[in-house]
Amino acid sequence: MGFWSRLLGKHDGQGRALDREPLDLSVFQYDFHSHLVPGVDDGAPDLAASMEMIDALVSLGYQGAVTTPHVMADTYPNTPDTLSAPFAELQQAVAERHPQFELALGAEYFLDAGLLDTIQQGGPLLTPGGRLLFELAFSAPPDPGLLQGFIFEAQVRGFQPVLAHIERYPYWHQELHRFQALHEQGVWLQVNAASLAGTYGPEIQGAAETCIDNGWVQLLGTDAHGMRHIDALAAARMRPALHQLAGVHSNHLLFSA
Repeated sequence: MGFWSRLLGKHDGQGRALDREPLDLSVFQYDFHSHLVPGVDDGAPDLAASMEMIDALVSLGYQGAVTTPHVMADTYPNTPDTLSAPFAELQQAVAERHPQFELALGAEYFLDAGLLDTIQQGGPLLTPGGRLLFELAFSAPPDPGLLQGFIFEAQVRGFQPVLAHIERYPYWHQELHRFQALHEQGVWLQVNAASLAGTYGPEIQGAAETCIDNGWVQLLGTDAHGMRHIDALAAARMRPALHQLAGVHSNHLLFSA
């Protein structure tokens, strides 16, 4: 738990923040990171699973979602062309059941040399509103030249780079200043609601809370692969860090140009 959470939040006298009243999640308006497109990655296996998650998002007050299937060369070689048909199926089902719920197709790109080549060559990318979501490997830090080259190329081409689930990179838990540097470079930083609920353990939760306390985080995401992540979002409603993030989030900008 960071300084502002300790100062402003209620605590138990041992530094642990106490839960608050449940936050009205409609303040976030849109989810930016999810795996709702059926049958294309390790997210929703079929349309029924997709709709179960969307039903739950609607019940929690969300107005829409940018769904972001994995794009990873060897594991999930998705492209705008291969994703268009399953996304259209999902879009049709959502329009019939929740006509006011906005749905856009993005992607969660794994940062590798191939992604940098795609940007440099002007290849097709899924970037709704110009936001380009990317993730790093969990096991080892990225090559600094690759990371900086990617950020530079993305920005000069008019994209807003967004780093996914920043709290889940364990090699930077003792080097959180790296997220400050990315923030100062103009990279948007996203945390998972499940991390704030403690789903991934106290170290990951602490990293997320500290980054929020320091004002480096712009976006909350469910990273929903199944209902367990929607349930974690609901459980996080009482966490002080989520209340704090609600005051500075940029989710409402996701469907703007």
